[in-house]
Amino acid sequence: MFMKKYILFAGLEALAGYGWAQIVINPQLPPAGLTVKGQLWSLSVVNPGSEMQAQIELSMTDLSNNQQVLTATTRVLRFSKGLRQVQVADVGPVTYNILSPGINGGGAGEGFLPVGNFELCYSLVRLDEAGSERVAEQCTSVVIEPLSPPQLVYPTDSERIELTRPLFTWLPPSPYTLFKRLTYDVKVVNVQSLQTGAEAVQENMPLLQQSNMATVNLQYPISLPELDTGKLYAWQITARSEGLEVAKSEVWTFRVQKQNLLLKKGLALETYAKLSRDNDGSYVISNGLLRYQYLNEWNDSTVDLKLYDISSPKRSELPLDSNYIVVSYGENYNKMDLSGNALLKAQHFYQLELVNSKNEHWYLKFQYRKPD
Repeated sequence: MFMKKYILFAGLEALAGYGWAQIVINPQLPPAGLTVKGQLWSLSVVNPGSEMQAQIELSMTDLSNNQQVLTATTRVLRFSKGLRQVQVADVGPVTYNILSPGINGGGAGEGFLPVGNFELCYSLVRLDEAGSERVAEQCTSVVIEPLSPPQLVYPTDSERIELTRPLFTWLPPSPYTLFKRLTYDVKVVNVQSLQTGAEAVQENMPLLQQSNMATVNLQYPISLPELDTGKLYAWQITARSEGLEVAKSEVWTFRVQKQNLLLKKGLALETYAKLSRDNDGSYVISNGLLRYQYLNEWNDSTVDLKLYDISSPKRSELPLDSNYIVVSYGENYNKMDLSGNALLKAQHFYQLELVNSKNEHWYLKFQYRKPD
């Protein structure tokens, strides 16, 4: 009887030294979220037994369709008894097998991860003279989001616009290269009394809802009634990659104000749009002559100018006749003739950027409409 107990005790001791159930893998993913492949390799391994050599294997599965998108294997690592913290610098070179076109960087260690819901499964494979043995495994679910969701451009938040059929415009999520076949859903709703814009988008019947759009702007349809000057509206953009939702924009609200009587008669006085230090500030429509107002508080003699097309997925700079203008102290009223610039596209949104000697950036967004 004593001999049987001794044999049983010895067997349990051996399992404690070599049994995979005693080894623990604990993924320690970054709190700010995953974006690149190198961030996958932060974990701890608890080895209660004797020293061993092992590799870490990883499989990444898309939970929307249960398809593997990536597998990877580290170099051979040595694990002493006790706790070991593993970082990306410890595991290289890593052999990646990329199974999805949504992962950038191929089999290299850099490159963005795809956006979506995934399961990450880590396995520890012990290597010895007898061969290999999987001694531990741990899986965890993660949500990978884009670095920046789609950005609304026009109508700006809390703005009063004069157009009853505005051109809704936004920028794509970034990094743009993360996504395949990027499309957008647009929702515009009426905001009821005591509602926030976010509540209205969630709860109210949409006035305008458009899905699977490949462009970054949408003209309010002529088939729908004009927007009412007495109501508050909210709008939001949902971005999709290959049909799967990846990110939502903020919710912005706006009102439609009554048009000035002089504007209706075509007798509008000459006005200048103020440049703003807020990147999402002023917005105007230009038919070829852009009038803008800048407050020179630092008594600069010149300031730099840049012009960007912000309707395109990739923000691009356009050449100007001059990259600077002469200014005087105080308010400056300037004009820029855009009618002869063949690079400007009708209905596109642009951003004029002014930089002064203190490296302050002043902005003015405008929509270009070709003169009749």
